[in-house]
Amino acid sequence: MSFFRAYREGDGKWARGALASILFLVGLVAAVNTFEWFEGNDWGTDVLFVIPLLNWPVQFQALFSVLIFVPFVLTGMWYYNQQRVSDFLIDTEKELIEKVTWPNRSQTTKNSIIVVITCIVIMGWITMANLFFEWATGLVYG
Repeated sequence: MSFFRAYREGDGKWARGALASILFLVGLVAAVNTFEWFEGNDWGTDVLFVIPLLNWPVQFQALFSVLIFVPFVLTGMWYYNQQRVSDFLIDTEKELIEKVTWPNRSQTTKNSIIVVITCIVIMGWITMANLFFEWATGLVYG
């Protein structure tokens, strides 16, 4: 039963949960893309067997997709309980909560406005440089 018990339960649940969720989502995307690839290439669409009580037909493409998905879930569970990884994620979350000073709303607004203005200035500069080089190449190459 220790496999399902979390290492240092209650500590770093956001960081470890995020890691496990990312692995789950990557595995889900990989499984869905594999299923669609098989379906698009018309491979593995034959029914291998039918689950008796549910009357569900099982195809090779679905079976292979599940076999791709399961290792991602097991890896997520393993990393969630891995001592070295968990300690790093727990310490990272604790540092973000206790030691990092986060900006307040007005500071965030001011900084966002500065970033937007800087992006507009750089975009204008690149546009002007592009127009200049188009004009210069037009003069050179006629």
